[in-house]
Amino acid sequence: MTAYRFRVKFDPDPTSLWRDILVGADRNIAEFQSAINPAVGLDQGHLWFVGKNEDYWDSAVKYQCPQEYEESLGGDPILRTERIENAGEVTIGEMTRQLGLEQYDRICYLYDYGDEWRFYAILKEILSEEPSDTEPTVVKEKGDPIDDQYEPSGTDESGPLLPDPLYSVLPETAVPVADLRELEEHEDIVHVLPLLSIETGFGAVCQRFAIQFKETGYVLENFQPGWQIVEEVDGANKTEEELLAALADAVREWHAEIADISGAMTGQHFGEETVEAMHVELEAELDRKGYGHLL
Repeated sequence: MTAYRFRVKFDPDPTSLWRDILVGADRNIAEFQSAINPAVGLDQGHLWFVGKNEDYWDSAVKYQCPQEYEESLGGDPILRTERIENAGEVTIGEMTRQLGLEQYDRICYLYDYGDEWRFYAILKEILSEEPSDTEPTVVKEKGDPIDDQYEPSGTDESGPLLPDPLYSVLPETAVPVADLRELEEHEDIVHVLPLLSIETGFGAVCQRFAIQFKETGYVLENFQPGWQIVEEVDGANKTEEELLAALADAVREWHAEIADISGAMTGQHFGEETVEAMHVELEAELDRKGYGHLL
C-alpha cells in the first residue's frame, strides 16, 4: 500500500508548466512516462530515459524506454559508463529504493534525443495509504501543454497575465511591504503573508508572499518580468483556518524546493536548518495574526 506524488516540471520554465502525477509503487516507469507525455503535450514517437537528480546525460543510472533497452542489449557493457535498466520492468517502488529517493528528491526525464525535451520530477509525497497499483493519474496541474513540440522551444516573453482575482489587485512587479499589507482591506482578500523582502532606498519591497482569498490561496515569487504563481491551493470545502494552514504548508514546500534548486545550481547542500531559516517570516506572520498554533 504505497503510492507516490511526483511534480513533473518543464526544465526550461519550471514555474509555468508542471503536472502533479500520482502513481502506485507497483506501476513501472514506462507506465509513469506514458502519463507524462500526453499531460504536457508531447507525442510518444521518440526514445527517452529517466535518470537521477537533474543529471540527464550524466546520470549514473538510466532507466531506458523498453525499445532502446532491447536494441542496446548487444552493446559492449565495458564501454558503458552508467548502469542501464529497462523502464518497462523496473517499478516506481523499485526505482525509489535503488536511487534512495526521499521526499523532495528529484529524478530527471529526457524525451527525444534530438530535440531534448527536459523535465525533472520532485517527489512531493509518499502516500502509504494509497493502493500500490494506482494508475498514473494527473491530480494537479499548472500551465498549458506544449502547443507544437516540433517548433523551437521557449517561453513567451510577454508571459501570461495573472489570473483573476490576482490580476485585479496586484502590480506587475515587486511591491512595498506596507502596500501589500493594505491589500487585506480588500473585501475579497482574507490574509496576506509577506515572506521575503529586500531593503531599498524607498523602504522594504516584497519579493515573495502568500495571499488568501475566500476560496483560493496562492504563493507568488517575483521572477523577471514580474510575479509568477509557484503554488496554488484550492480552498473548496475548507474553513478559513484550514485554507490558511494548507497555504502555510505550500509555502514550506516551496521553501524546500528553493533550497533544492539552489543546491543543484551551486553544488552546495542546503539542509533542514537552511529551510527552517526561510520559514522565519512565515512563522512571524502567522503569530502576528493569532495563528501561532499552525506553526
